[in-house]
Amino acid sequence: MLFVNACGSFLLLVSLSTHVGSITGSGLFAGAVLSAPWLPALLLAGPLNRLLSRRAPERLVRVAEAASLVLTAAALVVPGHALLAVATVLVLARGYGEAVTRSATSVVLRGTVAPERLERANTFAEIGKLTGVSLGAALAGPAAAVLPLRGLIAVNAAMLALSVLLAWALPSPPERASVSDQASGGTPADTHLRVDNPVLRRLFARFLLVAFWQGFHTVAVTVIPLHVLGGGTRLVGVFVAISSVAVFAGSLAALPAQRYLGRLPSAAWALLPMPPLLAAVLVGRTAATIVLYALFLVLFEVAYVHYNNRLLAVASAEELPSVVTLRATLLPSGVAVSILVTGVLCDLAGPLPTVFVVAVITLLVTAATSATRQVWRGSLRDA
Repeated sequence: MLFVNACGSFLLLVSLSTHVGSITGSGLFAGAVLSAPWLPALLLAGPLNRLLSRRAPERLVRVAEAASLVLTAAALVVPGHALLAVATVLVLARGYGEAVTRSATSVVLRGTVAPERLERANTFAEIGKLTGVSLGAALAGPAAAVLPLRGLIAVNAAMLALSVLLAWALPSPPERASVSDQASGGTPADTHLRVDNPVLRRLFARFLLVAFWQGFHTVAVTVIPLHVLGGGTRLVGVFVAISSVAVFAGSLAALPAQRYLGRLPSAAWALLPMPPLLAAVLVGRTAATIVLYALFLVLFEVAYVHYNNRLLAVASAEELPSVVTLRATLLPSGVAVSILVTGVLCDLAGPLPTVFVVAVITLLVTAATSATRQVWRGSLRDA
């Protein structure tokens, strides 16, 4: 379901972004459209947390997917002169439903999958979502060449219809049903958006570190080929394509690596991506830089999967709604701040000093959260 949802959404989203960019000539407007679906989750974190705390997650997924389908289908009847503007607004409104789908699906997995298989299930979910994003973005160009915007919207609506059918097949977590019964019996659940567990706070710090890398990567895929390698737009295209393959390879590598991830200190997964990143910029040669940067992205994705799985595994049933809500909001916030900071640094100081700043921040955050592994082991023993 996550694959189908992400594939159709990004097929339409990238196409809309391209249309807006070509009409307005503004990269800022095009980028704003591409990031627009994240905005509702940032602004409506409180309602999202209350929904996850009070409602059965599988029902939330079904309602969210059905609402996304209705909004998308509504764009099909809009007159041609207003189609682009209305479709862009509807995609923005649909972003909240997509945030509900992503967050509630994590709760469904936690409630239905056996603990010993949970990490593998969460990794499969990330692979499915990332595969859908990559395939949808890749198909946007060829599809736009043969279909008008209304046709692309119809394709997205058809994929959402399939996603709705898959959502109805989701199982009901038995333990979640008992929580709902207690809440209906007069014991209100705590719906404050907060995380008091020190383990989760440290893990969130490292999760934000991964978001910081993501923001840097968004800037670097243009800056490194242009300013480090001295290439042109063609090299940027090659760099972006290889980067996408590397991120996808990292998500696949995380699956067999699950059995080994726990043998290394948790801090290692924050530090391992830094040497190839530094080397990629320092060497400054096209083939070597591309290979080293691809290795950085593979390790980056493994680290993301590792910390994402830790967050979902450590959280108790009561903490899980806040954890998935914060994950859905802190990640895009961290990416946005990182894009701003690293973009300004690249403009003012250049790519090499920027990479050193990324490495220093990584070391500082890792050192400040060095107790994560010890506390994590202690929490397992207590459980």
